[in-house]
Amino acid sequence: MLSARLVLTARHLLSDDEATTVAVPGGCGRIRCRTLWAGDAEEGDAALLLADEDLVPPGTAEAFQPNRFGRVDGLTPLLDCHALGFPHVQRYAGQKLDIEQFLGTIKPGSGSVRGEYVVEGTGTPPAAREDGASPWAGMSGAPVFSGRHLIGVVTRDAAGWQHGRLNAVSVHRLADITGFTNVYHVNLGSPMRFTTLRQTPDNSAEFEDRYRAYIADMFGELRIFGLDFSRSEHAEWPLDSAYLSLELVHGDDGEGAAPERGRVDSVLRDRRRVLLRGAAGSGKTTLVQWLAVNAARDSFPDQLAHLGGRVPVVLPLRTLVRGAALPTPADFLSAAGHPLNPPEGWMDGVLTEGRGLLLVDGVDEMPETDRARTKEWLLKLLTAYPRTAVVVTTRPTAVDDGWLSRKDFAEFQLLPMNHRDVAAFVRRWHNAARSITPGLPERAELDAYEAQLLTTLPRKQDLARLATNPLMCAMICALHRDRRGFLPDSRMKLYGAALTMLLVRRDHERAIVAPEGLTLSEDAQQKILQEIAYWMVRNEIAEAEQDDVIGLISRLLPAMPQVATPEDAPRVFRFLLHRSGVLRAPTTSTVDFIHRTFLDYLGARAAIEAQDINMIASHAHEPQWEDIVRMAVGHARDGERAALLTKLVALGDAVSETSHNIKARIHLLAAASLEHATSLDPDVRSEVEQRAGALIPPRTRDEAKQLADAGPLVLNLLPGPAGLTDEEAVAVVTTARLIGGDHALLLLQEYTDHPAPLVRLQLALGWTSFDVITYVERILARTAIVDVAVPVQSAEQLASVHLLGIVPHVAFRGNLSPEGMANAADTVRAERIIILDNHRLRNLSAFAERVGPITSLELTHCPQVNDYSAIADLGLRQLSLRDPMRPGSPSGLNSPAAQAQSVRMGSPSRDPGILDLPAGLPALPSVTWLDVALKIDRNVHARRLQERFPNLRQLILRLASTESVTVDLAALKWIPSVEVTLIGESVRLKGGKSLSVIRYPSREEAPL
Repeated sequence: MLSARLVLTARHLLSDDEATTVAVPGGCGRIRCRTLWAGDAEEGDAALLLADEDLVPPGTAEAFQPNRFGRVDGLTPLLDCHALGFPHVQRYAGQKLDIEQFLGTIKPGSGSVRGEYVVEGTGTPPAAREDGASPWAGMSGAPVFSGRHLIGVVTRDAAGWQHGRLNAVSVHRLADITGFTNVYHVNLGSPMRFTTLRQTPDNSAEFEDRYRAYIADMFGELRIFGLDFSRSEHAEWPLDSAYLSLELVHGDDGEGAAPERGRVDSVLRDRRRVLLRGAAGSGKTTLVQWLAVNAARDSFPDQLAHLGGRVPVVLPLRTLVRGAALPTPADFLSAAGHPLNPPEGWMDGVLTEGRGLLLVDGVDEMPETDRARTKEWLLKLLTAYPRTAVVVTTRPTAVDDGWLSRKDFAEFQLLPMNHRDVAAFVRRWHNAARSITPGLPERAELDAYEAQLLTTLPRKQDLARLATNPLMCAMICALHRDRRGFLPDSRMKLYGAALTMLLVRRDHERAIVAPEGLTLSEDAQQKILQEIAYWMVRNEIAEAEQDDVIGLISRLLPAMPQVATPEDAPRVFRFLLHRSGVLRAPTTSTVDFIHRTFLDYLGARAAIEAQDINMIASHAHEPQWEDIVRMAVGHARDGERAALLTKLVALGDAVSETSHNIKARIHLLAAASLEHATSLDPDVRSEVEQRAGALIPPRTRDEAKQLADAGPLVLNLLPGPAGLTDEEAVAVVTTARLIGGDHALLLLQEYTDHPAPLVRLQLALGWTSFDVITYVERILARTAIVDVAVPVQSAEQLASVHLLGIVPHVAFRGNLSPEGMANAADTVRAERIIILDNHRLRNLSAFAERVGPITSLELTHCPQVNDYSAIADLGLRQLSLRDPMRPGSPSGLNSPAAQAQSVRMGSPSRDPGILDLPAGLPALPSVTWLDVALKIDRNVHARRLQERFPNLRQLILRLASTESVTVDLAALKWIPSVEVTLIGESVRLKGGKSLSVIRYPSREEAPL
């Protein structure tokens, strides 16, 4: 079984005279199946069948995990393979079936001319049957595995070998057959991916097992802020319990377009190369841990099956940069501080075979001067090992857009936590706290704190603005408990209170007194820590050598005789490392801060105390200094604060107009810093706000993002719609919805009657960023949405969409229930429906039963749909299939009642998985308009289009390829209107001189 309904078996088992039925142990009995593909004599003795219904009960079907495929490499025999079937020799009590597990060794050289595997049994072969038939009769179609990898299907008992061998067709060979792969892909939603299997030397295989176990253990626990007061082991919490999947949004959404967004396992689906941007504390490193652990355990969810079986390599750049040169693959583990010593050539083999997952963490934690060499290092690695999967993390502005576009990296941004994420995090934090709290009264107290915080956060906007990422949420939970329900009301106060909690209360709670033979007051600890932080900031390092830090402490101690002598610097360092809770040792010889936020906070305080105003301002244009500048404004006294902000204004003014982005960044940074200015000379405040005001209104999405980064103060400067162009109005609305909060709602209300569709689209997109009911009542209920696709992405939105009244155009996104979507569409009288990224939708019967006639339906990334018969009852005029149909199964699509006059099919041209036309696509004579995207890997003729769409009047054809191919378009002359879009330089045309042709350098630059 390849899925709950798709079966791979031997072709010779099929009969032309009788219907094929399939039964599985513990399944639903004998189920009738249709043949979707059957190999011929050259292709191999194999067939793919599709059952009319699930072969297993619903619970088993939902839990079904996709197969992992393997291919045998080289001629070295592959030991410990096995096949599972129901051979005659295993029958009992009157021919009742029983399972036999055939154990053997695959001999790759044997049978290779025929393209078969030979599996030689390891035990004594069974005796021949008296009737001369094979004792292995009944094993045909049995799967052959090596470990967890499916590598073949048994076809016959090899003659002449006394029943000691079985022959099997290679699954890897089948994957080279277009008909087979088309059927597989469109039924399971993703292409087949293979792991190379070798009978590696025992030491390599053993090492890989040890390494995977080490990574799973090393990264399998997450440090949760505020849980380590009673015992140090409480600082760590199992990643499975603590990890919260946050939302990502595509980094290049396009003006006015609904951005691609979703949870990690949705948006990373089928993507091998990703650049992930996120602010401090947003969860980038936690996501790296999660990817590493799931790769090590081979436990990814279905959507990320393409990463399954890969070997994870975590490469923290703050550690790697300490070397004179960035490491080669042979030195990856030692450079990252891992103690395991791999066999020679092991890492090269992993990457060459396409089994590696490189997790490159923290580009922003490297000095800016080192980022160029880091980029070249990555590009060279991917040139040498092109099949390697890579995830790179950085803060948002540390590198330019498209930094790694040469190697097809998709860029995503971690979104701030919405109120549902915050509530989920609060509950998980308190669950973790309860699990390490022994007494019933203390647990009851935690219950009360949890309930209070869940009630308080939505009501207190100042606090809710802080709770936008996991680090800040953890701080809020810890301080709320520590202060018995009373919380700071600003970010700076929150950081300060968190430091006090770590430096003072931690040892008090753990009943530890002078373990290093000395005691440091909070002031002494903070003084030394901030000097360490400032030294690291000046040297542009996020991780330091312990010996260097000890040397720094020894130079500080002469001015602090009440703490210790310079000779005691090692003891002071150990105290801070083991007792402060602020430092940690990533390796035995290095030290860093538990989070970059504390490094910036303490470094900014030291810079202000040193009166280094000019130096702080001189770095304001550098992304890694942005938080330091903001916090320096918060730490400064009135005169220092005014001087620093005045300097920032002057520096911004001095920047040439040709460097508008840098000028805008400095002025907006000054404006964002006002949040931390407790008191400030009114004239200075006015100058800062005036410069920010000059950037208003924004005109593009990028300018909107820049303004939103400046925070809520920008809302006071944003204008209403009067006098704005449509583009400016779109950007203002985008800025407000990105900032969020009640003040943003007041501004958005002014735009609810705007005539421009793109403005109202931005208002509709804002629904996901605010409280669902509040946003409906205050924004959407007042907005004309007749020509706007209203996004519905959550169960809460699904349950609330009826409050909008009539909604002609609805876009459902995510794994919402088909019945729920159909009910919602019927309630709002939707005429145009889009369904995206839904793995629960299998057919359209729910819509046919509940929804009145609709004019347009688009399905994008809905891989489980296999029955289109209900289309006949929908009255469609336009059908858009942005994933290919399942060959052999789109029943009803060519029925007389399904008179859709236009069809768009293929995958979005930004998606790396653009696919060919399905082999089983029926003729569609009613279609007169077609928009189709093809990824081609061979020279192609266009005549198939006329076979499938004989009455076309207009064709939009998008072509892409990873290798040089030629497409003959001469056969398209029968179509009156043809537009051709070429992506990349690999596709050449002939016979298309009279056609309209546009070429784009990459998928990212091509329109959808």
